[in-house]
Amino acid sequence: MSYLSPYHPDQPEPSIAPFDLSTIPDEDIDHPSGNDELLPKALKSPKDRRVIFPPLVLGCSTFGYGIYADDDNVKSSLPLRIVRLAMRCGINAFDTSPWYHPSEIVLGQIFKSLDYPRGTYHLITKVGKYGPNSRDHHFDPETITKSVERSLKRMNTDYLDVVYLHDIEYILPLPSYSGNPLDSLSEILNSPSTPSKEEQILLTAIETLRSLQKEGKILQVGIAGYPLPILLRIALLVYQTSGKGLDVLQTYSHQTIQNSSLSSGYLQAFTEQAKVSQVVSAAPLSMGLLTSSGGPTWHPARSYTKLYETTRKVSERCKESNMSIEEVSLRFGYRPLKQTDGKKVPIVVGCTELEQLHSTLRKWKEVNPSFVFEEREKQQEEYEKQDKGKREFERELEKMFEDEGVKNWSWACPSDQQRQG
Repeated sequence: MSYLSPYHPDQPEPSIAPFDLSTIPDEDIDHPSGNDELLPKALKSPKDRRVIFPPLVLGCSTFGYGIYADDDNVKSSLPLRIVRLAMRCGINAFDTSPWYHPSEIVLGQIFKSLDYPRGTYHLITKVGKYGPNSRDHHFDPETITKSVERSLKRMNTDYLDVVYLHDIEYILPLPSYSGNPLDSLSEILNSPSTPSKEEQILLTAIETLRSLQKEGKILQVGIAGYPLPILLRIALLVYQTSGKGLDVLQTYSHQTIQNSSLSSGYLQAFTEQAKVSQVVSAAPLSMGLLTSSGGPTWHPARSYTKLYETTRKVSERCKESNMSIEEVSLRFGYRPLKQTDGKKVPIVVGCTELEQLHSTLRKWKEVNPSFVFEEREKQQEEYEKQDKGKREFERELEKMFEDEGVKNWSWACPSDQQRQG
């Protein structure tokens, strides 16, 4: 029997029990505690199908078995409670994928139980990645179409707000672009516009998604992945070969206190040269690397001794100042970042506990304050005075990464093992 990737759309569909809302707690912790946990909301009708990203997007990889949470967490009422709290606080966009199994199914069951009007929330999913290794990535038109149809069914909807090609780098040949992506920026911008055969597969996949977009099944089409040079190369090719830029592009772990390559050159290249309409940034804690624990055991940075050990030194430095690396990293990652056209870059965050979501909202509000119009100047001055010391400490930590030679350093993706697997 030929190999079939574990989450390929031709695999049998698993059964996930629906939520019984009457048995699920709805306590104080399930509600925003005040204005410092409420995001600004876009004014639009529930029948309006425009995609208006909130400042924070809830990443739902935490609803996948063994990714960031254990199976018991995924099977509990916590996913529903987290989504409900997010909606109550103004986070109304949810990022999922078939790879985060069974996240799409769980999310569909959640919204079926909560019964919000479809136009009040955004469903963002992906196609192409159905397992951990290069051979599990399938971007042919038939698989993409099946995958979109399955996602629509799983999430009980007739349209998806955004669909990305997921981890496009896995089907491309070497190099994997480890090191500082800024070193490759000029080379990518000046590379020829003739696609390789592997790149052509991705361009055809974008056309497949755009065909589904014309049918009204998808509102926005984009790409998602890790290596910035590869994302830029494909975004440029899409624009050069079709005359139309991508609607949206998502990268991760590239706007952090350790690696800010996005704001240091790539954001401008994506929007100005590749004509990407909206850039999205995920993982301000770099998938757990910038935490006290150092992230999950599978984290790719654990294979790079100097990078990993420097994050441990930074963590200790934070503790010496009575702070946590999480606190400082989130503050850095949540600072406002705007495209040259004025659009804000939304940030994708994941939470496995309700308190994590409360903390995330407060931390975002801390560096994105709103001021009373009549006292704006005075409040702004006071805020900047209080924020000055925090910025100086962030700069000190950035310098620690610089001194060790790992500032803006990206790991190889996919790894040699994933290419061969």
